[in-house]
Amino acid sequence: MDDAEHILDEATDWLLALTERPGDRSTRARFQQWLAADRRHGEVWENLNDSYDLIGKTQPQMTTHWPEVGARARSRRWFWKRERGRRETGYPLQTIRKRRVLAVAASVALAVWLVPEAMLALQADHRTGTGELHVAKLEDGSIAQLGPGSAIRVSYAEGERRIDLLAGEALFQVTPDKSRPFRVHADDVTITVLGTGFDVRRLQFRTEVGVQHGRVRVDRTAQGASPVFLSTGDLVAIGEDGTAVTGHMAPQLIASWALHEVNARDRAVSDVIDDIRPWYRGKIVVMSKALGKRRVNGVYDPRDPSKAIRSMILPLGGAVTQITPWLIVIHE
Repeated sequence: MDDAEHILDEATDWLLALTERPGDRSTRARFQQWLAADRRHGEVWENLNDSYDLIGKTQPQMTTHWPEVGARARSRRWFWKRERGRRETGYPLQTIRKRRVLAVAASVALAVWLVPEAMLALQADHRTGTGELHVAKLEDGSIAQLGPGSAIRVSYAEGERRIDLLAGEALFQVTPDKSRPFRVHADDVTITVLGTGFDVRRLQFRTEVGVQHGRVRVDRTAQGASPVFLSTGDLVAIGEDGTAVTGHMAPQLIASWALHEVNARDRAVSDVIDDIRPWYRGKIVVMSKALGKRRVNGVYDPRDPSKAIRSMILPLGGAVTQITPWLIVIHE
């Protein structure tokens, strides 16, 4: 067992110990000592709990802060009562513990997936699941191609064609109509078409826009923010604070996901992983920040996320560990 796997195993034991004994001061003290013993312990602990909450659909609730640990333990007390009776089954305690983690993850998955998915289904006119693409033909002849895990709401009126990108990413090919501007809204960003084909992507902390052909205007709600005009091959990434970072790339590489490709040309590993995540029915954790910053070049097929990740990480000297079908851990 290498260091990363050993630390992950220790972190799993602490997760179970803290959940089973939320009021035990001795356990808390020993846990804090373990965290302080090695910087990697804290990094692995954060990643484990992010994974424990499954595919990132909810904010991680299990951190180093003890009250939150207790809250989670109380919410799952029914599970532990059921599991106490299994200690005498003949299985090694470590095996039982691992099964507990998986069982809890499965139960949490119902709440994690069901509620957000149900809300999205009520709002969306068109949506896709993990690893799924969909072409939506709109009433004016425009086309919206949805990437995996994406959703849009369509609101056409006499003076405006409005699309709300509720989740994920979509590529638009717009039919011109000067009497009815075509606008896409994503968080606090509004994209107005000036005759074009363009891609819009919602991420947790930013919104990205790329133009395949034509021209768009990008407006931000940030106070005093000037509009950004993009032409063929132009890109802009807008952060939560309204800051805009522009760039340029070959137009044919914009929205390459529509061709089942993830293109990397001198890109950070962590950014490429972000492109692969919507294709994977689980969690991908990068445990090494240094590895996540490494630059890579290549074209990867996201339809097989595990294979794509291995072909990118292994040549860098990194390692990829699959823990259940729903968790891929990338480490050094």
